[in-house]
Amino acid sequence: MARRLSVVSSKGGAGKTTVAILLAGEYALRGNSVLLIDADNRQNLSAWWKLSQDKDNVPANIDLVAASTQRGVEQALSKTDHDVIIMDAPGVDSVIANTIIGNSDIVLSPVQANQDEIRSVGQAAENTADIAEDQGRAIPHGVVVTRIALTARSLEAYRFIRPFVAALREAGYPSTLLQTELTERNCYREIRNGYGTLQMLDLTEPVKKGRIEVSALLDEVEGLLVGDQGAAA
Repeated sequence: MARRLSVVSSKGGAGKTTVAILLAGEYALRGNSVLLIDADNRQNLSAWWKLSQDKDNVPANIDLVAASTQRGVEQALSKTDHDVIIMDAPGVDSVIANTIIGNSDIVLSPVQANQDEIRSVGQAAENTADIAEDQGRAIPHGVVVTRIALTARSLEAYRFIRPFVAALREAGYPSTLLQTELTERNCYREIRNGYGTLQMLDLTEPVKKGRIEVSALLDEVEGLLVGDQGAAA
């Protein structure tokens, strides 16, 4: 059965689409067939896909479906035989977002050093916990710090992320702060301009660093998927 991941945040610009593309490229590199489902009304994934098509950079082993309704999401999920499904959820709480969470094996929330984004992590944790309880199963919630620059680590909001996620866990929410942080990199921005995936870029030194980072992130996500909480502790 396919692994089902969703990327959820009610705050625009948190890095949902970038996380989805980076993980899709890494899964494909490891020999998996990947389906991306773009359910965000901003359609950023679809825009990246079209740019990649226009520049003849469509990545191998990755397909994309746009789904703007609950029924569209459910149909996309029911008709696929891919190894991995990654869903880019809407940026607002909605029936579609809840449908995506309810069909996820893991929910990922990107966060930057910003109070609004930190609050959106709390909302995603609450929604994930409520849906998991209704379904009588565990749905882990991974928090991914994104777009980190050296100056960001000195911000008060950045220092608040770790204790905030720890407080969520203490309150019984299924949240784990992943140790791998996505650094602000030009190569991550380049792929959004139609250059396929990170794994398709020429192997320059910055791209090497990015690929090491993304590989480590996927390993942590896989650790949560198989219930190995120690992998991200």
